[in-house]
Amino acid sequence: MIREAVDAVSAGRAGGAAAGEALARAVAFMALFAALNASFRFLARRSLLVTAREVEQGVRRHLFSHVIRLPLPFFHATPTGDVMSRMTNDLTAVWLFLGPGLLTLIGTSISWVMAVAFMLRISPSLTGLSLLIAPLVVLLSREYGRAFHRQHRLVQESLAGMNAALQENVSGIRLVKAFALEAREEERFGRQCREYYRHNLAVARTSAAFHGAIGFLAGAGVALVLYLGGRAVALGELTLGGFVAFNAYLAMLAFPTMAMGWVINLFQRGNAAMGRINEFLRRPTEFEGKGVAAPGVLPLPREDATGDAGEPPLLEVRDLTFAHETGGRGEALRDVSFSLRKGEVTGLAGPTGGGKSTLFSLLLGFHPAPPGTIFWEGRDAAEIPLPELRRRVALVAQDPFLFSESILYNVCFGRDALDPAAAREAVSLARFRDEVEEMPHGFESVVGERGISLSGGQKQRATIARALCSGAPFLLLDDALSAVDAGTEREIFDGILSVRGERTVLFSTHRMASLSRCDRILVLAGGRIVEEGTHDGLLSRRGAYYDLYSRQMLARELEDSS
Repeated sequence: MIREAVDAVSAGRAGGAAAGEALARAVAFMALFAALNASFRFLARRSLLVTAREVEQGVRRHLFSHVIRLPLPFFHATPTGDVMSRMTNDLTAVWLFLGPGLLTLIGTSISWVMAVAFMLRISPSLTGLSLLIAPLVVLLSREYGRAFHRQHRLVQESLAGMNAALQENVSGIRLVKAFALEAREEERFGRQCREYYRHNLAVARTSAAFHGAIGFLAGAGVALVLYLGGRAVALGELTLGGFVAFNAYLAMLAFPTMAMGWVINLFQRGNAAMGRINEFLRRPTEFEGKGVAAPGVLPLPREDATGDAGEPPLLEVRDLTFAHETGGRGEALRDVSFSLRKGEVTGLAGPTGGGKSTLFSLLLGFHPAPPGTIFWEGRDAAEIPLPELRRRVALVAQDPFLFSESILYNVCFGRDALDPAAAREAVSLARFRDEVEEMPHGFESVVGERGISLSGGQKQRATIARALCSGAPFLLLDDALSAVDAGTEREIFDGILSVRGERTVLFSTHRMASLSRCDRILVLAGGRIVEEGTHDGLLSRRGAYYDLYSRQMLARELEDSS
């Protein structure tokens, strides 16, 4: 349209009316093309960008679902900031390519094909000259892509390190303030920031060099076309309208040529980010090979599992030997054997580092136990889907963790829905109800991140209430009362004993007063069960349990006398 209008005006054919008619038709078509261009851009952005957001959401949900099902050793070895970086910054980089990047790639490809096709109709020779820079652009883009991929991966890794440092300082702010280490942590975070800045600066330099080279080549191509095209018009080999139209198409190629560099940039960012995401997705989850995670309780044991002894024990451990994969500490447990009947309250005593926490982790499937060593109601734990197993067990760990939610939410965390009545009963058994009701908002009081607004003893009682409220028939208490005084511990233990007909309890503690009220006591030392029996019976043997008891009584006497 531009070519016809310019040629009509310059030639003055059929008088001024014809030239005006050609101009009017060109303007009308240009307006039509502008409207069509706007419509297609709107539809393209609406479809591609929305689809890219849907893909981003799907990948983020899939990644989160995968990460929370990874085995516990993964979280011991992977900083929290690294996980957060991959689920936020890396996914954003993937979206930028799938959305704006892919949209630009499609648009520029169409523009290139159509513009070159029309340029060939006007002047094949000029088109060939203008495309001489294309091989150089491809070569530059290839080298740029390789360098950028390597540099952007370093950027993402340094960003993960910076996020990890930030997360650790915010989570451990009490410790930082207690030791007056603000300046040191500021310097540590500053080093991470400088590293992130340095890698980003390298990316910026590479990007600037690439875009500068592309701009120079594009400018050289335009200058060559202007010179040779102008000579062709002067010699009558090309009309003025054709030359103007050719330059208009050449101008249309300028943005796609520059945009391709940006698209390559986004592609390399997205490729590096997706590679980091796939590193997590390729890791096997703890559920693989453990059957389908179906809701419900544990399947009943086979009829032949009871044998002549009648109903099998709720839990049976047979010759359990386990060594951690890392750490070089040797065997954490060796030839451990015991059984627990339904409704039994069993104490677990022993020195620090004896293997009590490792045993609890194995019972919950946090670490894979050797087949044929742990049996629940007569079934090998290795054959039981982990979700079904863990619905039957409630753990109260040494380090209590609470979400930044209300007390009601935290206590009912193990249930399918919030149940205020069950929560009140559970906090009553945990001897925490009076303090909860004295809070400004009662059960709706928000406890802050990791329960920062509660004391250590309150957090422990809240986690005990959570375990009781879950309704699980088996309770694992791993030194869960270390932060409460002896009187409160006795009251909480009374609450646990009151539901002993419904619950089986394995209770680890260093306080002999609570152990003395257990039906049976297991003494775990050096990864072995060295003694087993009642409180009085073990004292009469004057063995390992007697030594633990004597040292604790002596420490108490010295404390009282001082």
